Amino acid sequence: MHRLRRHPILTVLMIAIILFTVVAMSYGVFIASEAGRLPWQEDPTRISITPFADIPGFNEPVGTPAAVSDT
Repeated sequence: MHRLRRHPILTVLMIAIILFTVVAMSYGVFIASEAGRLPWQEDPTRISITPFADIPGFNEPVGTPAAVSDT
């Protein structure tokens, strides 16, 4: 501690390194939280999705064409 009091440049350098480390780690945690990659975040609930379920016309029964008579 006496060395830090005698060398103010060393004190400023140490504070800058600690500040940079805190900022870099907080930015990394922010990016990871936005991506949902933190260990304490829960996975989103998976919802089964049926393809073409809500499109009109796809849920109606398909009829067979009637035979045409040649008379």
